[in-house]
Order: sequence, then C-alpha cells, then structure tokens
Amino acid sequence: MGEEAGSPEATTWHHGLMARWWTEFKEPEPVELAFYQSAIVRFGEPALDLAAAERTSSSGCKKAMRTRRIFPIAAAIVLMAACSGAASSDLPRPASLASATSMAATGAGSHVTSSTGRIVFDTFEDIWTVDADGTNLTRLTPSPWPEFDATWSPDGTHIAYRSERRDGDPEIWLMNADGSSRHRLARGLSPAWSPDGSEIAFASPGMIPCPPGRGPRCTGISIMDADGSGQRRVPHTDGGEYPSWSPDGQRIAFNSNLTGDHVMYIVNVDGSGLVDLSSVGEGWQVDWSPDGRSILFTSHRDHPDNYTDIYVMRPDGSDVERLTTNTGYTPAWSPDGREIVFSAPGLFVMQADGSGVTSLPLEGIGETSLPDWS
Repeated sequence: MGEEAGSPEATTWHHGLMARWWTEFKEPEPVELAFYQSAIVRFGEPALDLAAAERTSSSGCKKAMRTRRIFPIAAAIVLMAACSGAASSDLPRPASLASATSMAATGAGSHVTSSTGRIVFDTFEDIWTVDADGTNLTRLTPSPWPEFDATWSPDGTHIAYRSERRDGDPEIWLMNADGSSRHRLARGLSPAWSPDGSEIAFASPGMIPCPPGRGPRCTGISIMDADGSGQRRVPHTDGGEYPSWSPDGQRIAFNSNLTGDHVMYIVNVDGSGLVDLSSVGEGWQVDWSPDGRSILFTSHRDHPDNYTDIYVMRPDGSDVERLTTNTGYTPAWSPDGREIVFSAPGLFVMQADGSGVTSLPLEGIGETSLPDWS
C-alpha cells in the first residue's frame, strides 16, 4: 500500500474539521470534540434521537461519547446537561421535532416491495446491508469502535468504509460484500469509488492550515488506487469532503467548509476546471446521478432550525428542486437512477422526482445514515 496522502504531523486533523461546528452553532461551553466529530463533520445537520439523549444518564455519558452516536443539536445540549447533573426537563425541545419525525408516521407509504439490488448503510456505529425490498438484513461490522460511511464498489463485490478503531482517528478500510477480509487502506473519510472501480476518492488529512478557529489542518480530496496505493491529492479541493464521481470518471463533485458553510464544487480529477457552485446556496452530501444529468444534495436552506431536506440540481447548478419536505439526509441514487434511498432517520426509498416515499422495514434498527445502493 502506497504512502498516505497528507502530512504525518496532522495527527489531529479530524479535530480541525470539528472546529467548524463551534463556529456555526456557537455553543457556549466546549465538550469533548471526539463526541461531535462524527456527528457534525459527517452531517452538518441533526439526527433525530432526542429521547435517547434524554435517557442517557450520567453513567452513560462516557459510553455515548466513546461511540460517537449522533444527536440533534438540542439533544446534544440535553446530553451535556445530563453529564453535568442538570435536569433535562428544564431544556428546550426543538419545535420542529414532531414534523421532522412525521415522515415515518405519516409521510411514507407501505414498505418497499418492488425495488431490486442491495443497500449498504450504517447506524452510526456499525455497517449493515439489506435488499432493496427490505429483506435479508445483515450486520457486517459488529465492532466495539464506530464503523460507518460505507460505499459499494461498482461491481458490488467490495465495500469501502470509515473506521475509527485507532482512538477516533478516521481511516478508510475495505471489506468483501459479506464483511470478510477487512483491511486498512489509508487515513481519511468519505470514500467514493470511481465508476470503473479502479480508484477511490476520499477526504484526506491536509497540509493547508484552516482559517482561524477551524483547527490546525483542513481536509482535501485525494484519490488512491483501489488497493490503497498511489495516493495523491487533487489540487484546489482544500476543505473538501464527501466526493462523488461523474459517471464518465472525469470529474468529482464535493463540498467544502472553508467559508464557514457547506459550499459545493465540481473539479476535474487532475484538479483543473474548478466549478464554484456557491450561487446554488449551501449544500453537502452530493451524489451524481448514473446518467450524469443531476446531482443530489442535502441542505437546511428551508429550515429555520438545523433540520434538513434533500434537493436535486443540474451539474451546472441550475434547476434546483426540493424533493423532501419532512426531513431527509444522505441521499443516494439507485443504480438505474429511477429511485433514491435516504435517511430520515430510518431508511426510505422514493422515486427520482420525490414521489412515492416508502419505508424499508428494518426491525430493531433506529437511526440510519449514508446509504449506498448497488
């Protein structure tokens, strides 16, 4: 395996990513950055487990932080209060909580019955797979450390994913589709396979100092061969994360947070031809459609709080359309581009135009994130 992208000095680069959370939300008192690292760096929007946060007792605080479970902003405040002995009943609840969870109760139809293929997703702690019709649910990584952010190889035989087994330091790992033969590829997060399966783009620790208050080093998009060798940084991608390849393998869409908000970009794989999509407004968690004509993204532009919905646009930033209205995040296209899988916070499938939202019956699974469809 080749030498890793980035500097050996950047041993705390993931803390730098986390620093933007404090700038955006301006929480008055710091808590363990490790707890929020996987929450806000990965999403920039809340998950929906306020009740779980309220149930977390003082004895459970260390476990919650150790597993980096994702809570909404209000729930994070509840957790901080629980760890400090304050009564959770004295804390405000988000006004939009009821509407945010209404999709599972009223906004989605019956379980998916006709979709095909297989979906990989995570529960913020482990990686699972399920058939697109909701059957054959399988847990792949029963690990004591967080493993998540999984993505299929184009041929469906391998899964690249993020593991935090080394004191919370994010790494890219690879395993077979059945969870076997797990091995490390590089330091980094948010892996994305090239269309031909020969390369993986990912967010790697950076050499470039972040703006003041945002940590010592910023991420950037790197590319490596599928075996972890040949790692190289893509120029002009400072602060970049969550890459998505164009179907022809010539360009990569990604988001960057160097401006203090999530800004979307497109760049050629050699770093040339950077397209700034800031005119579209904030957005992240991009996913390029199989036909190359559309890009999905997550945004909280239509929410006064920090909840999010799913949107679609053309690669030039035109024709922005909102697809969900009851909360959604981490969208991914089906292989034929006719459907979209997303979290909200269970797992849902809808048509490409946002219609026909249906839930996947994942018994015993609560919150989900970052699905990918093979």
